[in-house]
Amino acid sequence: GINAEYGMFAKAGSCLLFYKADIQVAGWYLLLCIVLLVLVRTPALEESSEMKYFVDNALKEQLKADPDTTWVVEFYTAFSPHCNAVKPIFGAISREYTHALMKFGKCDVLRSQGTCEEYGISTSTIKAELPAIIVFEGGKAARIVKQTNSGKPYVMSHKNLIRDLGIQEFYDSALEREKNRGKEKKKK
Repeated sequence: GINAEYGMFAKAGSCLLFYKADIQVAGWYLLLCIVLLVLVRTPALEESSEMKYFVDNALKEQLKADPDTTWVVEFYTAFSPHCNAVKPIFGAISREYTHALMKFGKCDVLRSQGTCEEYGISTSTIKAELPAIIVFEGGKAARIVKQTNSGKPYVMSHKNLIRDLGIQEFYDSALEREKNRGKEKKKK
């Protein structure tokens, strides 16, 4: 998360200071940092294996092609500390609630400017709206949560996201729709 980013800058700064003091010490320090980078990996954050990544108009096309499926989509950017902090939370929710009629996806805002504008998501660092999570039902945005809503920061915790996005209700609705589909197939 944010600590790892600050740690990276601190190491780079330390290496520069060591270089000014003694090039040999800087070399050993740089070698140590590289060895640690290779050996000590940050844990991979698990998401649902069915997580879909959208770029450009792919989200719009998916919503048109499959309007019966409820989609929960996180709009993110890789360099944002807020987006990186939400990554494990969104991953956990996706693992818990992925269903045939409720799916999860991510949309990289740097590759999908038009899509962001269409759904009213600002990619400006001044507005600090990222990450933003939208629930799409029937091909249309049903609920939205942004990092900053009306200038006030939003705490994107597991509990808050499930409550404010209505994840449990949408999941229950997906289960009910699947059940009704099964009944319709039996009648035929």
